[in-house]
Amino acid sequence: MTKNIPNYPPYNIKKIDDEHFVIEMAVAGFGKADLNIELKEDVLTVSGKLDADEKDYIYQGIANRAFTRSFAIDDQIEVKDAELFNGMLRIALERLIPEDKKPKKIDIEDVEEVSTKNRIEKK
Repeated sequence: MTKNIPNYPPYNIKKIDDEHFVIEMAVAGFGKADLNIELKEDVLTVSGKLDADEKDYIYQGIANRAFTRSFAIDDQIEVKDAELFNGMLRIALERLIPEDKKPKKIDIEDVEEVSTKNRIEKK
């Protein structure tokens, strides 16, 4: 059973620019095989589970607790990739803007230039 601990693991959501974002999670002690990332119905779920290690601890201050963290993801957001480095899981997100919604530059015609060009072509 996975425990939902509200503040574990700690995470950041960074805005790189208007289209790119990164979720950073501190998952020290977890390896790639211990983590699972799933996107289903606009919910990104990150979970981690360590195999219970029965060792003869004199003191155990590092908790090997399982976790599940969920994030609501807009349908225009695509999960690009994920990487694990030095105990930080980074999940790259990109906002996909349809071509018809992207800003576009409108050229301005010089009326005098067009009129002069038309007069030359008519002669």
